Amino acid sequence: MIFLHEIPHHDARALLESGAPVYLGFNPIEYHGPHLPLACDRLIGDGILRLFTERMAARFPEWPVLVARSIDVGVEPTSGFGSAKPGYRDVRRVVRESCRALMELGAKRIVLHTFHGSGLHNLALESGVRLVREEGGQALAPFHVVLNEMMDLDAERYAPAFAHIEDPDERAAMIAGLHMDFHAGFFETSLAMRFAADAVHARHVELAPCPRFERDGALAFLSSLTDALGHRKAAAEMSFAADARGWYALRPFPGYTGRPHHARAESGAFFAEKIVERYEEAAAAVFERDQDPPPAVMEWLAPMTGWGSLEATRVDVRHITHDFG
Repeated sequence: MIFLHEIPHHDARALLESGAPVYLGFNPIEYHGPHLPLACDRLIGDGILRLFTERMAARFPEWPVLVARSIDVGVEPTSGFGSAKPGYRDVRRVVRESCRALMELGAKRIVLHTFHGSGLHNLALESGVRLVREEGGQALAPFHVVLNEMMDLDAERYAPAFAHIEDPDERAAMIAGLHMDFHAGFFETSLAMRFAADAVHARHVELAPCPRFERDGALAFLSSLTDALGHRKAAAEMSFAADARGWYALRPFPGYTGRPHHARAESGAFFAEKIVERYEEAAAAVFERDQDPPPAVMEWLAPMTGWGSLEATRVDVRHITHDFG
């Protein structure tokens, strides 16, 4: 792994002549409950990137692994003490300028990676993908694969990650609810334990399950209307958003979903392997077969929010639980 921004300029340009992709990361500084660090997305993203680039090096041995400096920005971070809140337009501008600069240096292929699931955040990355392709290069944002799968998740595919849950009813409930375990819960805490165990507070085992939350009524209605008009993909995305948006209405707001007290590093390892398998498939489709990259989800979200002007996910810090118990 070569950190492109930390070697002599002459050498960086020479390495890029190989056509090797540059891995460029964007992750927020955001609250992940009292048990995980503010840089959790970057720590997990970097761990997955290591596994992903190992696969890419084996598949494309002629390419050096070139990693650009990761940028700590992200749209719609979860509210909490310490969360940095740049807007969609600002992040989009940073993404596009970062891609432009790399292409100016000589990059022909760029992989924009993240572990932040905000729809607007990933639309900002998609803007970078499109910029690179418009300039004749190849690009993909592999986390789009994860988000597309979440819209219609076959949770049974991940059942082995829950094998240690002794209560069969609780295990079944956790598997069925995996699509709503999207922030600092069992899924993300397990991944953090896999890649950054020292950054996970030992008291995560004391956290109560996230309370049940209801669907957002306005988005649920919009989903039904969109479905009636024949826009099936957008309707499914709006239905998912209706489920997820209800989490932000919880008071007090826990800052995590699911059941992080059940998290295990072994479960995180299982999730990570499944993710990098899909990443490799997507990269091979783009770089070997010149196919289109995985599409972004929720394209409707940018205009619906006035390109980030409406902050529907913000929670006043006075309503947020910042400690255990």
